[in-house]
Amino acid sequence: MLVGVVADSHVGERMARLPDGTLEALEGVDLILHAGDITEIPVLERLERVAPVAAVQGDHDREAGIVLPRLRVVRAAGWRIGLVHGDRRRSLELVAGALSLAIGRPCLLGFHRAMLRRFGSIDCLVHGHLHLPICRRVDGVLCFSPGAIDLPERRPGLEAGGPAARAYLSFRRRLGETSPSIGLMEIDRAGIRPRIVPVGTPPYEGAPAA
Repeated sequence: MLVGVVADSHVGERMARLPDGTLEALEGVDLILHAGDITEIPVLERLERVAPVAAVQGDHDREAGIVLPRLRVVRAAGWRIGLVHGDRRRSLELVAGALSLAIGRPCLLGFHRAMLRRFGSIDCLVHGHLHLPICRRVDGVLCFSPGAIDLPERRPGLEAGGPAARAYLSFRRRLGETSPSIGLMEIDRAGIRPRIVPVGTPPYEGAPAA
């Protein structure tokens, strides 16, 4: 199987549509997983024209009135894939964010183990929320985030959000060159092989043309 993975699209909230190239990058997949923060149902409808979609609810989806499961387990080629957005208690996220700003790199404070505790036995964890591409093994489980469609450092006007917003923007920019991205996972009996696929420039309102 070939499985596409999308996370943190934020269409309708932060941009008018998916970036150019998103649907084209997903052509040929057998299934699409969306790891939350959809924020507009037509996004799922557009993805479903490419392949069947399994999606979970993100923290911004509640505000948009989108009701989806918080957790899902999807079987693909005999493997169990746990799908979750990834939000945690606000207090813990603030601490993790402050430490990340202080050391200049992501500090996850046990993020993946916390997500894994929400599931039973799974072979792969797919998540979003962090707006970062991640591929690592934790306690023998493949943990994969495709990155995000929405990139905070590309949003116009973030500098005007106050000291906290400017500090976060500085941290994001220290991560190096970033691009909106989706994931592709090749899955067969031998295992799950994920990769990150960049897509086009986010169409933010008020952003300069690429």
